[in-house]
Amino acid sequence: MAHETTDQVLTQLVRLVNGSDYEFSITLMVNGQTVTGRLISNKKWFELQAETLKASTQTEEGKLGLHSIFEGWAGSAGEYNDELEQVQEALDGVDLPKHYMKAVIEAEAPIGFIHLQGARVVYSNGFVPTEGVPWRGRMEHVSGWNLGELGTSRS
Repeated sequence: MAHETTDQVLTQLVRLVNGSDYEFSITLMVNGQTVTGRLISNKKWFELQAETLKASTQTEEGKLGLHSIFEGWAGSAGEYNDELEQVQEALDGVDLPKHYMKAVIEAEAPIGFIHLQGARVVYSNGFVPTEGVPWRGRMEHVSGWNLGELGTSRS
């Protein structure tokens, strides 16, 4: 049996953000690099990508309408998040034995990715990129994290 290495607290925070409009500052250690930014939903990340591609109408990506693909994925992510929320609401108040409730929770689709807005990689001489970008990383590669963003006064 494989040993679970994904942080369950972080997983639950990502699940909470994915099913809502919540977002907050976070700093992650990912493959030896420190990444700092605002934790956002998977839906919002796809929307940001669509906006970026839509703004690039002078490029081949913009001409091909790739933004519409990301808009579709954003819609699908939003629908999926809504369905998960409905399942969780239906289970509220249901008195199941602990091992059944644990099985229900584990049966939820795993959180494979974490999404940040304004993400910056921390280097000894500053941040790259300076302004930050929408960022997507694998949850299994996060080895450490803390709430709050490095180098800013934002909360």
